[in-house]
Amino acid sequence: MSANMSHQEWSDIQEIYRTLSGNEFQEMLESGTRAFYFLDAYGDWHPELPVIAQSRPGEVQMMRWGLIPPFAKYIEKNGRKLHPYDFGNYYSKTANAMAEGLAEKTTWKRLYKKNRCLILASGFYEFYHLSGKKVTYPHYITLKDYPVFAFAGLHDTWTDPETGEVVDTCTIITTRPNPMMKVIHNNPDAHSGPRMPVMLTPEEWSNWLDGEMNYKDVLKFCEPFPMDGMNAITVRQGLKSRKVNSNIPEVQEQIAYEELGTNWAQYPGTETQGTLF
Repeated sequence: MSANMSHQEWSDIQEIYRTLSGNEFQEMLESGTRAFYFLDAYGDWHPELPVIAQSRPGEVQMMRWGLIPPFAKYIEKNGRKLHPYDFGNYYSKTANAMAEGLAEKTTWKRLYKKNRCLILASGFYEFYHLSGKKVTYPHYITLKDYPVFAFAGLHDTWTDPETGEVVDTCTIITTRPNPMMKVIHNNPDAHSGPRMPVMLTPEEWSNWLDGEMNYKDVLKFCEPFPMDGMNAITVRQGLKSRKVNSNIPEVQEQIAYEELGTNWAQYPGTETQGTLF
């Protein structure tokens, strides 16, 4: 994901939310206004994201990406203790929460009623898989009319039993894909198939954070964002390589790939080719 926001854009966020909710924002810490151009939940070991939480709607907080519930523990494996974020611990895979499972999964069902949050962003990345190619094709995806938007999320707090550190964490809710995202997010190894994050425009922020909701109320917010309101461009490969610094503005510059053509609807090997329009 990306939160390439200038100080002015952060100021705009505050003004938008203040107008909607009547809440005053606290002075933002300098660390909360830094830009990041590419983040990987797992490659960057669950980095911090800018969040507006239902419990403290008057401020933007930084929370780690990947929700750890209060009951999470270290586990013993191969003679060492694994932190909830370490690969091999169940909670290392909680960067996303499927909307369809919010009322069923123990980790989520405690939270959707009154632990909702907004995860602020200016764009996100998905990787198209072309049959026969070992490399993937990153796409940088933004909203046409909203330079800043929010992912619908849930948040929770965990206390590390080893150190006593209190950690605020969050997860991004995902939903079924619109036609564009069904093509782009075609990872053959994804057990849940194509997905997309739930995206909320500033006009929806206040309602998402307002009061206690039942599951049906939450699902009303979880419709796929219309593809006509989205932009997707192909960008440089190798974003997840540890040998490359991907946290630079250049990662959001468009790069053409001859083998893909110029229209995502006509990508080779897509099941929906010829049926979208």
